[in-house]
Amino acid sequence: MVKMLYWTIYDISSNKIRSRVANKCKNYGLERVQKSAFLGNMTKNKAEMLAIEVKDAVQEPTDSVFILPACEQCFSCREIIGAFNEGAAMTLNYFILGGNNEQRAEAGSG
Repeated sequence: MVKMLYWTIYDISSNKIRSRVANKCKNYGLERVQKSAFLGNMTKNKAEMLAIEVKDAVQEPTDSVFILPACEQCFSCREIIGAFNEGAAMTLNYFILGGNNEQRAEAGSG
């Protein structure tokens, strides 16, 4: 199974649901890199499983969650401003959940 770097980024209004989503991200081995952003390596299957669990938790039509792949080459070209835990980021397909605009696309294996 090939692992890929994934970002999970969310905008969730409820503190309870936001905490639940954060805990799910941690349970999948993702590291918090900002208050509403996690980063880590997962297989495509694990990313899909996380998306299903998050979709079940997020209920407000204004809430959204992005689960985004990032190939190592693309990630190496990043620009970082401010504090960032490089170690957490480096020890480590694309889902947008929320509202009625659920979308799914698959990325190449960088």
